[in-house]
Amino acid sequence: MTHDKSTPRPPVELHRLISNTVGNPGFSARLAQNAEAVYTEFEVPQAQRRALLADPKQALAQLNVHPNLQFKLLAALGLLSLPPASIQPYLQDQHLDGKDR
Repeated sequence: MTHDKSTPRPPVELHRLISNTVGNPGFSARLAQNAEAVYTEFEVPQAQRRALLADPKQALAQLNVHPNLQFKLLAALGLLSLPPASIQPYLQDQHLDGKDR
């Protein structure tokens, strides 16, 4: 089977890098401090590296990285600003909050 040169190859190195962030705060800290060095270490192709350094959110979308993996990488880079969430309202609605009714 021949590979069509016009079809971009999957970001395999980037996926491997993102997998290393899971449960690894030391690695995530290194990534946040010097993303370029980590991208180089994981042999992320130069075009992908440039795009990620310029605008990570846009690059991840353009590279068709799965949204779950996008979330993980953006979190590791310290680029997510999510408000704290509580499941308490859900538990109350479901009567699972431990309170007698």
